[in-house]
Amino acid sequence: MLEALDLLGVDEARLAAHGIAIYKPALVWPLEPVNAVRFASGLDEVLVVEEKKAIVEEQLARLLYGLPDADRPRLSGKTDAEGRPLFPQDGALDPLAIARAIAVRFGLDDASKALAAACGGAAAGTAASAGNEPPLPGRSPWFCSGCPHNSSTKLPEGSRALAGIGCHGMAIYMPNRRTTLWSHMGAEGAAWIGQAPFSKDGHIFQNLGDGTYFHSGLLAIRAAIAAKVNITYKILYNDAVAMTGGQPVDGQLLPWQITRQVSAEGAARVVVVTDEPDKYPAGTPWAEGVTIRPRDELDQVQRELRETPGVTVLLYDQTCAAEKRRRRKRGTMADPDLRAFINPRVCEGCGDCGTTSNCVSVKPLETAFGRKRQIDQSSCNKDFSCVEGFCPSFVTVTGAKPAKRAAAPKPKAAGSEGPAPDEGLPLPKVPPVASGRANILVTGIGGTGIVTIGALIGMAAHIEGRAVSVLDQTGLAQKNGAVTSHVRVAPVTATLPGGRVPPASLDALIAADMVVAAGAEARATYAAGRTRGVANTHVVPLASFAIQPDMKLGDGATAMAVEASIGRDALERIDATRIARALFGDSLYANPFLLGLAWQKGLVPVGLEALREAIRLNGQAVAMNLQAFAWGRKAAVDRAAVLRAAGLDQPAAETALPQVTGGPDPDTAPLPELLAFYADELVRYQDAAYAARYRSVVERVEAAERALLPGGGDLRLSRAVARALYKLMAYKDEYEVARLYTDGSFARALKAELDGGRKITLHLAPPILSKPDPVTGKPRKTTFGPWMFSAMRLLARMKRLRGTALDPFGRTAERRAERALIESYISRIDGLLPRLTTANRDLIRDIAAVPEKIRGYGHIKESAMRTAEVEEKRLLARLDAGPEASRAAAE
Repeated sequence: MLEALDLLGVDEARLAAHGIAIYKPALVWPLEPVNAVRFASGLDEVLVVEEKKAIVEEQLARLLYGLPDADRPRLSGKTDAEGRPLFPQDGALDPLAIARAIAVRFGLDDASKALAAACGGAAAGTAASAGNEPPLPGRSPWFCSGCPHNSSTKLPEGSRALAGIGCHGMAIYMPNRRTTLWSHMGAEGAAWIGQAPFSKDGHIFQNLGDGTYFHSGLLAIRAAIAAKVNITYKILYNDAVAMTGGQPVDGQLLPWQITRQVSAEGAARVVVVTDEPDKYPAGTPWAEGVTIRPRDELDQVQRELRETPGVTVLLYDQTCAAEKRRRRKRGTMADPDLRAFINPRVCEGCGDCGTTSNCVSVKPLETAFGRKRQIDQSSCNKDFSCVEGFCPSFVTVTGAKPAKRAAAPKPKAAGSEGPAPDEGLPLPKVPPVASGRANILVTGIGGTGIVTIGALIGMAAHIEGRAVSVLDQTGLAQKNGAVTSHVRVAPVTATLPGGRVPPASLDALIAADMVVAAGAEARATYAAGRTRGVANTHVVPLASFAIQPDMKLGDGATAMAVEASIGRDALERIDATRIARALFGDSLYANPFLLGLAWQKGLVPVGLEALREAIRLNGQAVAMNLQAFAWGRKAAVDRAAVLRAAGLDQPAAETALPQVTGGPDPDTAPLPELLAFYADELVRYQDAAYAARYRSVVERVEAAERALLPGGGDLRLSRAVARALYKLMAYKDEYEVARLYTDGSFARALKAELDGGRKITLHLAPPILSKPDPVTGKPRKTTFGPWMFSAMRLLARMKRLRGTALDPFGRTAERRAERALIESYISRIDGLLPRLTTANRDLIRDIAAVPEKIRGYGHIKESAMRTAEVEEKRLLARLDAGPEASRAAAE
């Protein structure tokens, strides 16, 4: 309310002059009647401002009903006195909406200019990109890296689940989890009691957190048992109230106690599934009949339980990943001396590791050979479920740490006044702040330290004796979703009426993530000519990339939306994540780096020593955070020097990791460069004759396309054939996988990503050695020690046996299919060239590019082949139908 009056430019004196009084009840229900009636009696109108339902308004209406006509005021709130809508009955109220209502209801004509400026600024902040199609992406909450729910919420084929209160409820946002229907705490599964008699489903799963179980969830289990319905309760025991910050569960029950309790209630069967089956001491007093099963048997256990009549319980025991990370940092839990790594040349980019793990630490890596995968070592919580993806590219390394690209100067001493990079830098000039207040917005991704940046600024202001408020907008967003921190700083004598930055009132933007910064909530605070900012340009995929491996990344739309709102010159852009990873080996230092950049640019109105002291008081990795802050300051003055120190002063180094910089960009490189690169690779793959055949096919396509474009033009069909044919001809059989592990590229890639490492373990599923999973029938992976590299070197030298009668691997169905694809593709392309016209060139290009979607190994590749075959037939049917039908189908 006070913020709304401030937008209108109305102070207490002007309120009194207009005859406007404010009444704030301390208790909204029941409303204290005496003072409420005394306040309202004799007024012309009472405007009730409250969020959501009309709780106060309806009580006040009853209280005022009996007053004499002369004393009874008009009552407005959710509607005005004439019944027109005024305030919404759901969602939150913002100062702008309140200001509009006050100006209209009370005739504050003299405030119209101030209100128009506020309304206009807020509209400008969001309208600039309102016409963008498709709409800008948003960050949805997602499970943390290594979260137990990544595994525990999986379902067997043909089943569905119900959600409840807790982080596991985010499964609703994940289409592959087949989870629906929220319920309030303690009613999990109760809806199924009413649905079951009328449903064709004979059974359902219900997710139930351990904290909710202790609070009231047992009552729902008891009700389901009494109703004799078929349901499996998956009690997700993760040892913390993770959704609200990792607090311990009140009155925590141990797993064995839960099993005894539900068994006593009458559960038909109870099974414990855990990632560490050996952690329970001998003699643990489990309920009678309880079995302990490893995590990799979860699917089989669920299939068994859904066939068991009555109420069954699956207790999934795995500690919360975020809590594990906290305990490891504090030294109260052992930190596995192990790192996962993906060989980018062996990786096919199929995404099965993401599907298997559902993990946000599996990130895309763009290379000359297409999109691959990499492990974000900074966010990885060492769950290692990604390693189970059906792919030979995974290794685990013992004794390794994330590599630094450059040796950053160390602080002079623990507790020193500042690390070397910012010594001698000039102090910035902070511009005067409108209305005596500084409004700062920090935007980013949950779990990356956004709240900490807001807290550091707030503490620095507090140290200097300023008035300050910090409002963090998190909720479930702390789990990889959108997080914002609203920081407001003012002189100690000033008043900060609200914690949220008002519309069109932002002074400084610290955008640690551009997707969040381009969101409607953030853009509503921007004001062109007033807002200035710094932004991290590093592209972090949306969390749903885990299940959408071909998601489009980094098209620049988010940056353009922000720049359209505040002006191009008002935003300083830098890849803080890449610099932090290069300097410190950890991308988490991107945020203090960005804070240093913002401070040196004069965007943060607190003193240098106060901000350094706030970092020290935070007590977490103090020396490294001070360094990151100092390097950020340095970047504001001399960015080139920072890039040199980080080893990122070469253009290639700014865009790719060393192990993949040897090749051209497959999307933009000239065709001759692309053709030469892939041909050279095929010589290494097989021999010169093999590469010559590749060249001849691409050159035939190029000749046909150039004949079609006598004036020149983009050879997009030839480029598509060059990429797709290379993909088919360089299929990764046993010889090629062995070569890509032993030709030096793997060693270089590993060294660039990880320092040290005493032992490398490969995770493979050789067809002749792998045992099939008894439930899924898919091959299970086996671990191999460093001795395997010797065998691989020998195998790589046997590549000339490939495709011959002496090839021991060439007779498998997969290898025969791969060779057949090459022949059918070349035949298909040769058959399409005589039909090539300017009208159908793009359609033929789409047909030629289909093989790029054939990725993976074994059953993953087999499935991709079937999908590609269907897609190719669909496109060929469009081609055969003619240009008009093709155009209609495309539309």
